Amino acid sequence: MSDKAHLLKVIDNARPELSTLVEHVLYLPKLCPATLNPKAGSTLTLRYAAGAKLLELFSLDTYIDAFVGDQVVRDMELFVQTVAADAAALLGHEVTAYADVQFNRLRQGQKITVVAGRI
Repeated sequence: MSDKAHLLKVIDNARPELSTLVEHVLYLPKLCPATLNPKAGSTLTLRYAAGAKLLELFSLDTYIDAFVGDQVVRDMELFVQTVAADAAALLGHEVTAYADVQFNRLRQGQKITVVAGRI
């Protein structure tokens, strides 16, 4: 788990007996202070089948914000891999992370899919 994983929290699922698919769509902040990337409108979606626990919304925002200006997690691929792995470790089951990223000063975007926690 990353050094920021402790910021993620879970809540109890009030109805764990119901088959529930959860998607958190996060609008990404500018993670790099130098390039101001990713560009506004870039998203990261975390998708998982709900079990006994759910990711807590406010801590998820705090966790993502903690990556702003990070000196280790500097590229989008590692960022998405790290978030997926931390969420899967906390929930104890598979999490899929989808990033749809646009960049400043480039004529391209990037789509990244990471599946973490697969047994």
